[in-house]
Amino acid sequence: MSAAAQKGAALPVEALGAVALSNAIRDAVALGEERLVLILRFSALPRARRFGTRAELLREAWEPLNSTARVRSFKLPGGDLVAIGLPNASDALEHERKILFSMLEPEEAEKAVHMLRLPQQAAAVMAAVEDSLGMVAAMRAMTLEEPENRMVDAAALASAERGLITADLSIFFRRQKVCWLEPGGQNTKLFWEDRRAELSEICERLLPGCDISLTPAFAQRLMQSIDRRQLSDIARPAELRDMRTLALPLRVESIFSAEFLRLDSIIPQSQRQKLILGLDAEDVLAAPDLFLLARHFAKARGYRLMLEAASPFAATVVSSLRGGFDFLRLKWSEEFPGADSAATAELSKKLAQAAEHVVLAGADRPAAIAWGWEAGIRMFQGRLIESQRPAS
Repeated sequence: MSAAAQKGAALPVEALGAVALSNAIRDAVALGEERLVLILRFSALPRARRFGTRAELLREAWEPLNSTARVRSFKLPGGDLVAIGLPNASDALEHERKILFSMLEPEEAEKAVHMLRLPQQAAAVMAAVEDSLGMVAAMRAMTLEEPENRMVDAAALASAERGLITADLSIFFRRQKVCWLEPGGQNTKLFWEDRRAELSEICERLLPGCDISLTPAFAQRLMQSIDRRQLSDIARPAELRDMRTLALPLRVESIFSAEFLRLDSIIPQSQRQKLILGLDAEDVLAAPDLFLLARHFAKARGYRLMLEAASPFAATVVSSLRGGFDFLRLKWSEEFPGADSAATAELSKKLAQAAEHVVLAGADRPAAIAWGWEAGIRMFQGRLIESQRPAS
């Protein structure tokens, strides 16, 4: 791998603490070992308390935990601090908690200082990681340009999000088979089901007359709400009991949502390989540091990842980040180069994925399947595939 690629694949220093903390939480849960967790959330303090002399004093007060053998201390993006200690470190952590309380106003301390236990409160500890990453997501949303005359306002979006809680989304899901298809249509084999929500149809129901594309930040927020709803649906006992291999597209931020963490806490280890998390190439490129952390967490928990790209060219752009993906999903269109063109041959070399790891979606016409076969692809998704009868 080139030096540039190695640099692109490396986690930023400020995210290393979040990775190490997520690993420590995972290990404690997996082993069933009891741990005490002390959290100091600078992000929950008034702005004046997060900077300057008072903030420095709080960090100095925390410093003894960094040199205590029975305690591991972590710094999260945004400055929040987390300490995990063995049960015999309870006195040190309780002493630290009292010091922090004495340095803050009572109402501030209640919001910013927390003592939790693992593995019982693992989701609450992971929420600290999610909150710290939320700052990254918020900064990302701020970079999205929006026109002055927005067709969707905050009140309309809030109403739509409330509607998602009770709406029957099953009618908005598109379920398609992903099948292995050899040239000539022989040996068709079902690999998994692809399930994704039709955003345009949901918007028509919940935001009639509004064009969500005019407000990118709101669109992102609505899609994250849809992600959370789908994750909640999958976590239902009947769904988990009958679960087959399923590909589910998600926003990167959704992997740190409370809904994903709840699903992760109840889905058996043996079932996690059945859930393929699809991440969009544009989403990955927009927040590469957040993606690298999400990839590390998801892979450590046993899930498979799929990179979703609107074109093979988009897939090659993120080649330096593709190491952790199990599958690549391309969406065929008329704009693809010819099946027998030099461009297609060159793209096949650059993608360098085995046939069993690449899916060509949008296989609604014979031209799409012909292109895929010429490019060495054998897994397809689309209307033509729906008409196939898999052998298994």
